[in-house]
Amino acid sequence: MLKHALALAVITLPQVAMAQSAPVDGPVTVEIVSAGQVKVPANRFRFSVTVTGKGTDEAAAEKALAANRARLVAALGTQGIQEGKPLEGSAGNPLASLFGAFTGRGKPSFSMDTAEDSEKPQSTATETVFFDAPTRAVATAAEATVTANNAKMADEVIGLLDDYVGPTRQAKADAIAKARSEADAYAKTLGLRRASIARISERQDIVAGSMSFFFQLIGMFAGKQGAASDSVTVNASLSVEFQLSR
Repeated sequence: MLKHALALAVITLPQVAMAQSAPVDGPVTVEIVSAGQVKVPANRFRFSVTVTGKGTDEAAAEKALAANRARLVAALGTQGIQEGKPLEGSAGNPLASLFGAFTGRGKPSFSMDTAEDSEKPQSTATETVFFDAPTRAVATAAEATVTANNAKMADEVIGLLDDYVGPTRQAKADAIAKARSEADAYAKTLGLRRASIARISERQDIVAGSMSFFFQLIGMFAGKQGAASDSVTVNASLSVEFQLSR
């Protein structure tokens, strides 16, 4: 039985292959979902610092927090480090939008504790402040200054761009080029010659978009061998519709 089945497959296969590659009259419409990517050197490196202030009540703790924060901002300013500023053109980039939202200062939180030398309650105000350094080396070196000012620096230093508009357009151009290559391959298979763009859509499939964002996030925080990357990967996904004709 198996012998006859194999013989039938050998006889049928060339006919199937010819049917699949047989020329068509056209035109044929094909829609291709394509992902483009570009890597750009980061020009700002964002990190966060936890600043605290203590006082007899919330008002006093908040005042102490403001004083500690001002000293830290001034000290880091001498190293070329500024409080985090918004990113340009990040609206179309989910990852950039996420980290671009964490700018400047967070809202202080308060807690009550007991001083070591008495039972008198004491209030502690805590705030997260985001900073941007011009290089990763400067950001890493900032930890000594942060510690000297009784604050705590987070481990993560994230490379970002001042402006995402240009790189995003480059990633879209890459996506279109890849889609055109696939459309040309379709045209060749169908015995057609021309592949003209009829429509481009930036509408994202919610599942595919979420997965892409997830993997980008994992890639950013996953442990890397050697030094961390100083480049930013910008992705763009497009749906491109082609008209294939003779």
